[in-house]
Amino acid sequence: MLEREALLSARALVDRMRTLYRELERMTDAPITVHRALACIGEEPGVPASRLATRLGMQRPAVSHVLKGLAGRGWIERRRHEGDQRSVEINVTAEGQKILRATSGRAVGTLQRAVRLLSERELDQLASGLAALLARLPDPHPWPTSTASALTARQTSRPRSRIGGRA
Repeated sequence: MLEREALLSARALVDRMRTLYRELERMTDAPITVHRALACIGEEPGVPASRLATRLGMQRPAVSHVLKGLAGRGWIERRRHEGDQRSVEINVTAEGQKILRATSGRAVGTLQRAVRLLSERELDQLASGLAALLARLPDPHPWPTSTASALTARQTSRPRSRIGGRA
């Protein structure tokens, strides 16, 4: 009975997030990755691409592709840093701000906000339960051994705390 309840809850979470993401994608004709990047840039104006890649958990070439799409839509602009011409600052344009306002709370950050409402005990249970579940699922994109080892080490060595990244 408990196994069935857990399975139904996991499916409901996946289905609900998928529905929210699809609704957002239909509203703007842009994939969820674009919205996640736009939200991160909106939260940290002038963010360099390398830090954006880290925040999104993406490789730099993939982020570069996302940024080209955002710039092509007129949602961001890239400018050389005044103090360091090698560095590029990324900022949301007025059109990008309109998109952020129109889509605020639709999908990007929804899971993060829900998780923030959990108690420390619930967070601990969620983190350990999801880690155990994910460890038993096949990895659709196997990472190089060094990356996987670094992630495992980081996850097992960090203290339990409120989640701060976007989901």
